[in-house]
Amino acid sequence: MLLAKLLESGKPPHAVEGQQEKHDESEAPSKGGGDKVGKIPMPAQLRVFMQKTTVTEEQLRTVLTFEDDEVHFLKEPTPGKIAKGQTQWALLLALKSAITSNTFSVDPEAVRSICQEKGFYDKANFAKNFKQEATAKLFKKPLEPQGEPQALSSDGLTALGQLVKTLAGAS
Repeated sequence: MLLAKLLESGKPPHAVEGQQEKHDESEAPSKGGGDKVGKIPMPAQLRVFMQKTTVTEEQLRTVLTFEDDEVHFLKEPTPGKIAKGQTQWALLLALKSAITSNTFSVDPEAVRSICQEKGFYDKANFAKNFKQEATAKLFKKPLEPQGEPQALSSDGLTALGQLVKTLAGAS
């Protein structure tokens, strides 16, 4: 019966209805319950970043916490300039991505949303800010409105390391 369903669907085995339901049920108990509050996952990319930038786990714990499979920032950027705040939030969202998906990348629309929420959004200059050389060099490709997520460049990783250290040192 299951084989017939699989053949009729033309989908990979994990996408067949009966199988998917079993798969979801087996994962449900471990969601959120396996991680201790505040214990930050350390995927490979994050560990390499920490070694290269000398950011410590203690500094990370000062800046953010991890609870119920989500990253929550305890320290946030408070620069005087809107453009700097936008850039710093983009870097922090890349850090969040590294913790949750092992890649230092950032979605331009996620940056826009957080900047609107935190008061760092300047509609007239938001996209322009990420095209300026000083900011553009932080990413492997330019952040475009409604564009694909972009990975941090090596300059971006260095800037993120400095930001984490600055936020961790701020009381």
